[in-house]
Amino acid sequence: MSSTATDVVRSLTVKSGTLAVAESPTGGRVAAEVTSAPIASQGFRGSVTACPTGLTTGIAGPEPQGEQAVGTAFVAGNGPSGLDSGSACGGKVEALRLNGDREEIRRESVRSVLALLLEGRAGEQTGNERAQDTERNGGF
Repeated sequence: MSSTATDVVRSLTVKSGTLAVAESPTGGRVAAEVTSAPIASQGFRGSVTACPTGLTTGIAGPEPQGEQAVGTAFVAGNGPSGLDSGSACGGKVEALRLNGDREEIRRESVRSVLALLLEGRAGEQTGNERAQDTERNGGF
């Protein structure tokens, strides 16, 4: 379990918050990270993993899907903006362009979601220098 996942679970527990996730290219890895904490059942409500392209939240590869390039990932959160702050986030969605192979894209997507949950922003300060911001990639 990552330390970020532990911090997410700890924050949920302290705030008596709950978490549910919907995933696609991560294949349930966000849920796996969160539920690896012994006290996760106190706040984690469940997950859905959708695989069809029409439901996809990103493209991990190896091939592009329609007009979406490999490395495209969308992460979103609704509720508190950073579990420790208590301020409303109002449905934040961020589009990311990630470099690397399928495994690296999936791993960075999980880090980005956990960062969004903990800090209220996706794709920032996740420790993967392969992450690219949307401006450098022409935006979405």
